[in-house]
Amino acid sequence: MVERLKKRIKLNRYDKFSITFYNKVQKGFLNISKKRNNKYLKVNSNLEINSNKKIIINKVKELIT
Repeated sequence: MVERLKKRIKLNRYDKFSITFYNKVQKGFLNISKKRNNKYLKVNSNLEINSNKKIIINKVKELIT
């Protein structure tokens, strides 16, 4: 995240929050997803966009059928 922000020319208000804020938010979402794992899908953002896209599309198809 920090590397991405360094490359940006124009920052918005969310980019100016501290890293600890984002760590707290991420931990909160992880706690929620652990409690209700059937409601949420964790996606590894380190994977390529196309592989994440396939994972999400397959999960949506699974839920529809």
